[in-house]
Amino acid sequence: MSTLPGARAVHHIAYTVPDLDQAVSFFVDVIGAELAYRLGPVEDTEGDWMTRKLGVHPNASAQIAMLRLGPVTNLELFEYTSPDQDRRQPRNSDLGGHHFALYVDDVDKAVAYLREVPGVTILGEPETITDGPIAGDRWVYFVTPWGLHMELINMPEGMPFEETTSTRLYLPEENWDAYRPESVDESVNSNPFNRNVIQEFRANGGRVADFGEVPLLLLSTKGRRSGVVRTTPLVHLEHGGRHIVFAANGGADSHPAWYRNLIAAGTGTVELPGERRFLARPEPVPAAEHEELWRLQTAQDPNFAQFRGRTGRDIPVVELVPVG
Repeated sequence: MSTLPGARAVHHIAYTVPDLDQAVSFFVDVIGAELAYRLGPVEDTEGDWMTRKLGVHPNASAQIAMLRLGPVTNLELFEYTSPDQDRRQPRNSDLGGHHFALYVDDVDKAVAYLREVPGVTILGEPETITDGPIAGDRWVYFVTPWGLHMELINMPEGMPFEETTSTRLYLPEENWDAYRPESVDESVNSNPFNRNVIQEFRANGGRVADFGEVPLLLLSTKGRRSGVVRTTPLVHLEHGGRHIVFAANGGADSHPAWYRNLIAAGTGTVELPGERRFLARPEPVPAAEHEELWRLQTAQDPNFAQFRGRTGRDIPVVELVPVG
């Protein structure tokens, strides 16, 4: 029985990140989380609610995202702006230092996957503990592109500490995709917001209320590792009969999954308003054209100016060229 009356489980863990779009993209596209919702700004421009309720500066403001991370974990992410904000990442040895671990079937295989993700740093090589209460534990730390420390771990049943206590650690029994509702078609998109956009796009001839007059297309690409075909809604620029897309990834320091998959596969399927569909190959746009195309893209969607300003990454500009 819980000492805390009515306690059932840990509901969520939360982290403050420097760029919410970047962190959400990483956890959804790289780790496999699902975005449940976003909200904000959370702020009190006239009072001290933020101090009384959240213990931060009264003029602080927060944007929030809640994700489902596997079968038992909810992950809440905050992006704060605050006059007294300390933007230094704590080390694990500092007060407030932290990390969290992901259980994987094969640590070495997971490390090989993460090594290909731009911006991820693996700290050393995986190792197996050979003595003590957790002999048999194989683990390694890694660091996300914005500096959050995480761990990959495989700790099988029958650890030596179990011989001296009846306490057992939670161990997952199946892949975390097993909990997903059967009605969710993961071959469309694992992000609930994107799924809704795709459904509305197809139902309304390409018009999506949240995007107004901003032009969208749907791009379906085959996963370079999973082999699963997934569809991604993209803001695109139609210019001189060409269909131009920008691998902005919300301004994150890594290329989006759709771009990496498109380059690896060599082709993808494009859907345009009016049920127009064609197979396309990616053709990098010459650098001499980039500034003009960025000007046109930001004129139709100002968010792209923010995306470009958030990263030092050379954002690929790609023409989707019909094949055949």
